[in-house]
Amino acid sequence: MILIFGCGILGRHLLRALPDGSETIAAVNAHAISPAQPLSERIVYRVCDVRSGTDLAALAAFCGSEPLTVYYFAAMHNIDAVFTDPAAAYAVNVDGLRAFLSCGLSIRQLFFASTDCVYGENDALHPRFGEDDPLHPINVYGAQKAEAEQIVRAHGFTVLRFPFLFGPSLCEKPNFYDTSVRKLQSGTPIDMIDGMTRSALSYRTAAQLLVRLSALPLPAGETINVCGDRGFGKYEIGLLLAEKVGCSASLVHKLSAREGERFFKDRRADSACMDNTKLKRLLGLQSIELEV
Repeated sequence: MILIFGCGILGRHLLRALPDGSETIAAVNAHAISPAQPLSERIVYRVCDVRSGTDLAALAAFCGSEPLTVYYFAAMHNIDAVFTDPAAAYAVNVDGLRAFLSCGLSIRQLFFASTDCVYGENDALHPRFGEDDPLHPINVYGAQKAEAEQIVRAHGFTVLRFPFLFGPSLCEKPNFYDTSVRKLQSGTPIDMIDGMTRSALSYRTAAQLLVRLSALPLPAGETINVCGDRGFGKYEIGLLLAEKVGCSASLVHKLSAREGERFFKDRRADSACMDNTKLKRLLGLQSIELEV
């Protein structure tokens, strides 16, 4: 059985990327999922809040002793929300993960979605973070995910560090990409910060890479950066969006990094680019580009 736990945006794209087969796919979320259209009869939608022992016990009973391939995406990942209520975030991001791993599931492999926020800020010695570089998170979210990574590796499972992910949500609620596209299509300007450079990847490409990685015999406790070849600032992303929808670049208003700070409660890195050499070597790829 395939278990997508925390089936949000990346999970919905993964549902589309998984190859045809006979294995049951359990798409699990803390709230009821209302798919716009049934993708496959082998997908079962279930509700499970990782903070609920009752929910986890019910999930374990549903899965029984069947060996599981788990894609673990459950997280409180809004950086400012984590900063505002770190205890609530920790209950999901760390304690919830521990509870999931100890609820009695028969897990044969697990892929844990982490973040570039665990690294902190690029500097002259680390212009692109590699998997073995030291971690110096500069916000609460990054610190919590770094702690969660240790738990995952201690169980012998795989940590995947994702960058800025970009693309349509496929969920009921529109995301940054969806709202930005709609504004540009209607001639409404969007404000984008000039800076905050991060590695980037589309949700669709991330899901496709994840499917390919899960077919490999990876060493226990492996960590892999899953990102594109280059970094992008938010303003540059805005210009790419404008080009995609065929509107004037003048609709993308440039904000300085200082102006952008007013939107945030916790720190963001000015530069948080990752090195994807290991990923490309594992998958035999020459390049990984951002799909807009």
